[in-house]
Amino acid sequence: MKKALLFAVLGFAAVSQAGAQGLYKCKADGKVTYQSMPCAKGGEMLDVPPPPTPAQVRAAQDRLKEDRDRANQLAERNRVERERKAREEKEEAQETKEANAGKVAAKSDCDKLRLRREELYGQRNDNRRNSQLEAMARTQDEIDKLEASYTKASCGPLD
Repeated sequence: MKKALLFAVLGFAAVSQAGAQGLYKCKADGKVTYQSMPCAKGGEMLDVPPPPTPAQVRAAQDRLKEDRDRANQLAERNRVERERKAREEKEEAQETKEANAGKVAAKSDCDKLRLRREELYGQRNDNRRNSQLEAMARTQDEIDKLEASYTKASCGPLD
């Protein structure tokens, strides 16, 4: 908006010569033209406001500078806030990582889970071969729960 005001002020300064002599809107053959001399046939003189004074131009430039300064300050505050949030998130992630590092399951617990998983897969496959679909579904549910425990215990990738 302030830029538009500045352009308007500069535009009025450029038109100041035309304003001093008068501006005419002429209509001929369905076309509209603007000129500084009276129209040959049917036209009207337009009211052109006087150009802004040097004080008005300075005031508009000062307002534009103030607006620019406020925008720069706001941008700086936003940048500082983004950096602060990023730092906090990084610290939280580090704290979470350190807290989880102490929760890694013992190797023997992971081995037990892995062996139980192999047993359950064997049972499920036996149930499939014997067409015992309900038993196979129950075994698969147990496998899913066990794999969730395995993953939660941070035992590593499943093979």
